[in-house]
Order: sequence, then C-alpha cells, then structure tokens
Amino acid sequence: MRVFLLLAVLAAAVLGNFALWALPNRPQPLEPPPGGKLQSVSFAPFRDGQSPLTMVYPTKAQIDEDLKLLKDEVMSVRTYTSREGLEHVPELARKYGIKVMQGAWIGSKPILNEEEVLAQIRLANKYPDVIDKVIVGNEVLLRNDRTVDQLIEYIRYVKAHVKQPVTYADVWEWWLKYPQVADEVDFITIHLLPYWEDIPTSVEGAEERILEAYREIHERFPGKPILVGEVGWPTAGRTRGPAETGLVNKARFINQFVRMAEREGFQYNIVEAFDQGWKSANEGTVGANWGLYSTDRERKFSLAGPVVENPYWVRHFALSSGLAVLAVLIAAATTPGLVSRLRPGRAILLALLAQGMASALVLAAHVAWTETYYTFETIRAALLFALEAVLAVAILESAARLLTDPSGKSTGRFAHLGDAAATLMATVAVVATALLVFDGRYRDFLVPDYLVPGLALPALGLIRVVLQGGGAKAFTVYGALTGRPGGPTPAPASSGQPLSLSGVAKAAPAAMAITVLLLLGAVGIVIREGTGNTEALQWAGLLLMTSIPFAAALLVARGGVSKSEDILSASH
Repeated sequence: MRVFLLLAVLAAAVLGNFALWALPNRPQPLEPPPGGKLQSVSFAPFRDGQSPLTMVYPTKAQIDEDLKLLKDEVMSVRTYTSREGLEHVPELARKYGIKVMQGAWIGSKPILNEEEVLAQIRLANKYPDVIDKVIVGNEVLLRNDRTVDQLIEYIRYVKAHVKQPVTYADVWEWWLKYPQVADEVDFITIHLLPYWEDIPTSVEGAEERILEAYREIHERFPGKPILVGEVGWPTAGRTRGPAETGLVNKARFINQFVRMAEREGFQYNIVEAFDQGWKSANEGTVGANWGLYSTDRERKFSLAGPVVENPYWVRHFALSSGLAVLAVLIAAATTPGLVSRLRPGRAILLALLAQGMASALVLAAHVAWTETYYTFETIRAALLFALEAVLAVAILESAARLLTDPSGKSTGRFAHLGDAAATLMATVAVVATALLVFDGRYRDFLVPDYLVPGLALPALGLIRVVLQGGGAKAFTVYGALTGRPGGPTPAPASSGQPLSLSGVAKAAPAAMAITVLLLLGAVGIVIREGTGNTEALQWAGLLLMTSIPFAAALLVARGGVSKSEDILSASH
C-alpha cells in the first residue's frame, strides 16, 4: 500500500474525529436574562489546597480578590461561617458595595457552635450597614447534628442580640418536617436543588419542581417571607436519574431560574460563586463543581450565552488526532509490510481503531486531570489511565499485525501486558460497580475510562474472527490480542466433551467470577439507577461489553478448540 493512501485514510479519520468533538460542543444559545446583577451567591472563597477539613483557610487578601471579582456580578453574598477567615468578609464587602448574609455554622460540637454564634453576633453588630440578614445554621436538622430544640435555642439567642432579621436554612422539606422552627425566625430560608431531590428532575423540569416546592412552603406558612437560600446546578459529576451535570445544563438552569425569579418576585441566593475542590472528599466530583467560577477564578460561562459544553474541545481534538496519526505511523514503522501490503479497507479499520482509542484516552485524561482533587484520587485515576493506555497500545499493535497479514503467527510485544491490563481493569470495574450499587450517591460512573476495554477490545476480537475464524477463542483477551490461547489469563483447554457449569467454574474460576460479577453489576446498576439515567445505562452497557472476553473464555473452557491449537488452525 502506498504511503499517500495511508495518509489519506488518516486524514479522513481526523475529519471524523473533528465531527466527534465538534458536534457535542456546538455553541448553545440562551435567552438573555433580566439586566442587572444576581441577587446573591454563596461565598466560600477556598482555593486549591485550602479546606475547612484541613483547617487551611483563605487569606484576607484572597478574600478581597474574590469580592472584587464579584462586585460587578452580584448584589450580596452568603457566608456559612463567621470564623475561619470569613470574619473579614463584611469589612471587605463594604469596600465593593456588597451586602452580606452572615452565616453561623452549627454542627455537632457545642463549643464550636458557641464560638460561631458569638462571632456572628459580633459581626452583625459591628457591620449593620453591610450585614442585612443573619442565618443561624445550615441544614443542621438534615444532618441531624442538633435536635430541633437545641437549634431553636441558638436561634433565640442570636435574635436577642442582633437587630437584623434572623433565619435558619435547610432543604425545603425539612421545614414541613419541623414547622415549629418557622415560629422562631423572621423569614424562612429554603434550599431548592432539583439535582439532589429524592426524585431528581432534568433541567427542563426544574422550573416546575421549584415552583411546586415554593408554593407548598408558602401555603404552609402564609405571610412568612421566603428566601430561596440555595439554588443551583453542578457542572461535573455523576448523573442522577434525568438530572445530567454539565456546563450547558448549569447555564440553562441558572438562566431560566433568574428569569423565573424576576417574574415570580423570588428572593434568592445562587450556590455558589466558586468551585470547591475540597468538597470532593465528602461529596465526590459533583460536590466540587457548583461554582459560577472555577477554582482558578475563571468564569465558566455567560448567562447570556452562547455556552459550549467543553470549552477545550479544539485542544482535545488536536491532541487526539495527533496521537492517532503518531500511533499509526509508529505501527507502520514497526509492522513489517504494513505500508506495502495493507489493503484500503483494512487501513480504514486500523485508522478508525487508532483514532477512536486516541480520543477515548484524551477524554479519560481530561477527566482524570480536571476531576481529581486529592493526591489519592489523582494516583487512582493515573493508574487506571495507565492500564487503559497499555491495553490501547496492545490492541493497536495486534490490529496492525492482523490487518497487514491475517495468516501471520507472530505475537506482539505488548500482548501479555495488554492481557494483564484488561483483567485488572475488569476487576476494578467489578469493585467500582459494587460501590455504585451499594453506596453510589457521590460516586462517578467510569465511562471514559472503559471505552477501550469495553469497545475497542471486542472490536478487535470481531475483526480477528472475521479474518481468521476461531469462534469464541478470538474474543478472549489473549486470543483477540494474539490469535492464540494462553497468556496471564488463558482460556483453559477442553477435554473434548462439554463441561458442566461447575466444571467450567473449576476450569476457569477467574473468568467465571469476572463474567458473573460484571453481568450482575450491569443488572444491579439498571435496577438501582433506573432506565432514565443515560450515564448509568452507558456504564451498564460497557460492563456487558467488558465481560465479552471473559465470557468467551468460559465458552472455550466448556468445550471447543484445544489449548495446543491456535485460532488459525482452528479455522481451517
């Protein structure tokens, strides 16, 4: 095959890759919201490396920078503590004409609660021109940190010592559960987060859900002013039912809510100003990504639109295209006869396989880089990415040899490593799925990490069975990579008679365990998440696809070609 034809095929694959990245990232228009600033945003100015969990707090200078950044965006900010560096907020907010809803964090430790309340009172009395509302506690009853009677004691104490209106903030249903709290506050502060509802809703259904909840509180407590103390949408993290995270969805949600609030006369506070990486320790990726700004203080989107889901897609397209071209050129240089013998149709298959895996690796790397926040998360993501990369190299090497000379019998250098990587990734998928099924509220679906084992490896098996035959053996991990049985996870030999199920389990216990657990995991995910969660369905589908090589090993173990035969001899 001539060089220019190979280059033409690569160019076509690059064009296809452009469509793959460009189509999901077309600019999405938004209806311009009402003019002016946002009423309020939650203000927790923690930066990378800072966290209340590690007691590393923002400096006064950093808080000043953040308030200066927000001065043209918002009229007010809401704080959640009156200590930990945030005692500087009222003083600095005054410089920029920003009002403050001063919060006090009420938790499970009475001594710290007392310090919070005293600090809140001191600030409210010192800055009455800045602090216009006082919030005693945030979701205390939801977390069960204090009893309702203990909470009311704090509220009464603060009310007796400040002149500003006093409230307590919690999820809207908790006001219905503890209506006596409403008698103690000057106004009710409710949290309306459709993403976190027990029955989550999509962005399209969020407006109706919010109006229903607001009206229910209004009817239950007539005449009591209501503040929507938290309302927002996450830009990253797992999908819950029809509630899909993302930049476009957040922009749409905030845009439509602001217009609705203007129409309905709501008082509101958007959660939140800045992404909070430290929250991933307790709330996963989704907890870290509610900000209008990133942790680097970059504006994520404009409420007036247009909005692009992945602002870096051009960079990712270029990187994945370059990686695919480089991989094919290396394969051409290291695979004897590839340039001169590879047929056009097979060249297209090789280019598509290389480009697909390159794009999958770039996507996985992007997620690993942007959605890990602690060292252990980064190491875990890096190790999983390394396994996927090793498997991708093994698949491409095998595909290049197979497509160049289907009658060849040489084994690639990365086949054993690829087999081990596929098995390790399947094992990780079993563990990750068990965690998702039994404790999945804050856990991500690992879809980007499993595109190579879930799609590319079965595709290689299909190509091999078409070109060489061999039946189920061609779909085993090592069979797909080499055309032979064996490897670190061999398909066991047949005794000539089909084995019983128990016999197969004894002959191939690892393959049996992985296959059964992956299949059960796929079913468990669908049962737990339902059919309305597209990301969960994608993960269940990848689990099924990832199980194919191990199920194929069970078929070989049950009865078929003997271990001494290779796929080529089995097909003739």
